[in-house]
Amino acid sequence: MRMQIREASLLVGIAVLLVEMNARAGGGPQRRLFPEAREMRDREASALIGRMAPNLQAREWIGAPVDLRDFRGKVVIVDFWASWSGASRQQLSSLRRLSEKYNGQFVIVGVTNLDGQTIDKIQDLVRKHKAPDLVAIDHESLTHHAYHVREIPYTFLIDREGVVQFASIGADDARLEEALDRAITSGNVTQ
Repeated sequence: MRMQIREASLLVGIAVLLVEMNARAGGGPQRRLFPEAREMRDREASALIGRMAPNLQAREWIGAPVDLRDFRGKVVIVDFWASWSGASRQQLSSLRRLSEKYNGQFVIVGVTNLDGQTIDKIQDLVRKHKAPDLVAIDHESLTHHAYHVREIPYTFLIDREGVVQFASIGADDARLEEALDRAITSGNVTQ
């Protein structure tokens, strides 16, 4: 009997430790227990709003390598995702629908890393969802760090001048579309 109690106590202790570690790493329980954590992350990302978008620091690409400066004059969506994330797959489908609706008036650049993924899985997801237009494979997560991305999917909208105008974890389609409308209809084109 004492052995069972000791084993049960040990299992409970391990479970509590795992939940705490997961919460500190940004996992699911943190969202339920600490709703202000999402606001904190959104504030950190919103620190980029109104600033020049950091360039993409990937060594490997599906499609041509991208320098965001080459897209001045165009609206760009930078979306951080992973093939293993159901929310990322939904976000990519939403972005594809927006791209069809706006008839290619913006470019979608996906950013992912190899954390829990293979190149084959990434390529399969890109083929299946037909979005993004270009994919950066951020092996060292340098771009993730530059954009303060700790959770996916994470979406940024960059205007024609190269300035971040929108940032959101798991972007709300209506808010993203509003920001996209503003960016597409604005006349701030760099020559």
